[in-house]
Amino acid sequence: MKSHLVLFAIVIVAMILPNAAAASDNNPKVTAYPVIPSLTASDLYSVTVNGHDIWTEKIRTNFDISKLPDWFIEPYTKVQQEIHQASFSCDGEVSISIRVPNAIRHVSIHPASRGLTSQIDGNVVTFSIPGPDKLYLEVDDLPPLCVFADPIDRENITSNSPHVRYFAPGVHRPGYITPKDNDTIYIAAGAVVYGGIRAKGVKNLRVLGRGILDGGSQFEQMVLVENSQEVLFEGIMIRNGDGWTNTLVNCDGVTYDNVKVLSFCPAGDGIDPLNSRHVVISHCFLRCTDDCIAIKAPANDQVVNDISVVDNTMIGFAFSDGVTIGFETNAPSITNVTVRNCDVILARGGSRVEGHSGFSIVCDGPAAISNILYDNIRVERSEIKLFELIVTDGTKYGIDPPGHIKNVTLRNIAWAHEGPIMLKGFDASHKIQRVSFENCTVAGKPLRDLKTTVMHIGTFVEDVDVK
Repeated sequence: MKSHLVLFAIVIVAMILPNAAAASDNNPKVTAYPVIPSLTASDLYSVTVNGHDIWTEKIRTNFDISKLPDWFIEPYTKVQQEIHQASFSCDGEVSISIRVPNAIRHVSIHPASRGLTSQIDGNVVTFSIPGPDKLYLEVDDLPPLCVFADPIDRENITSNSPHVRYFAPGVHRPGYITPKDNDTIYIAAGAVVYGGIRAKGVKNLRVLGRGILDGGSQFEQMVLVENSQEVLFEGIMIRNGDGWTNTLVNCDGVTYDNVKVLSFCPAGDGIDPLNSRHVVISHCFLRCTDDCIAIKAPANDQVVNDISVVDNTMIGFAFSDGVTIGFETNAPSITNVTVRNCDVILARGGSRVEGHSGFSIVCDGPAAISNILYDNIRVERSEIKLFELIVTDGTKYGIDPPGHIKNVTLRNIAWAHEGPIMLKGFDASHKIQRVSFENCTVAGKPLRDLKTTVMHIGTFVEDVDVK
């Protein structure tokens, strides 16, 4: 009798286990990151994901506003900046609930192109996302909340792995890190590393993880990579630098993937490839106080080509385009730049060409800029200009002669509101030529011809086509 009972039990277990495994496989994995006690916990937002509590941080500047440069003073920079952020990893669809102190009246989830719908119940808002993403939430008049749902980290890196500088959860203060060929810098989730990176003439560098590289508002050009090849930044958050955040000088083969860049200071560019080639910036989130991504060529003997900016979300909080080519364009040529499937949530602020745009090319130097493609881009809010192509006299940031812009295609662009689209050459020898607008919309209406009031076409512009 006992043997029959044992056999029966074995059969039942064999039937249950596959079903249990299947249920487990269908349950999305959520990894909550370790709390970093040295950072400030949010006093406004409580976040849960599939029932897991997600530690949420409050980031608030403490600048001496009176000492900020005159050009950095706008209504939104005359006060301390504040955002909150919640980071975790997931695999598959997850439900996110956010609780705030008071009853919620209105919630905006950006990028709007995600089409996410939310349910409000008193002081809690709930919504689902299909998988990893980077979102920017505005709840009533509260400071915004960034929700960073990272892909699961598949790297099997430990402190004992060869050529690895490993930063475990906790606080680290290494200052500037100077990697060598084939090195990996790994910043684990729950780690905050105060410092920066100085890499010169290196090959096969990797900077990975789900932790934070923080400049503490004192490390100038906190990531500076020069004359290097095959460089990968993946997964980490890079923030609080002094000046440009990520500067790539004369590099070949650089990838930024799933990187979060937060800047708050004057001239706080996000990622700047300078005189570089074969650069890919993908699946990144940039909230910056100067251009989010600026492709530049200050040197006159190093060409720029094959730059891809794809699947990114950009917030130009102050004095910022989403993506710009320029100002510095001294190279012989800047060619084959593609910006595809990106969301520009905000672009605003003044500049030396009378205001920033959602995206632009400012040719302020002798470069021949050509073969530029903008495809499938959504600009939610651009306060001054929607888009700009301009050839300057070359003296905005230097003393160089003018250049040229030609063969620019804008395809499937949606500007959410009206505003000027501005094209202006410099003289008969320094023109803008062959610009094509294909299936573009402004404020929900098709851009059909050049007679619309949003088109501001100046002198020395040829062959502009609207389809």
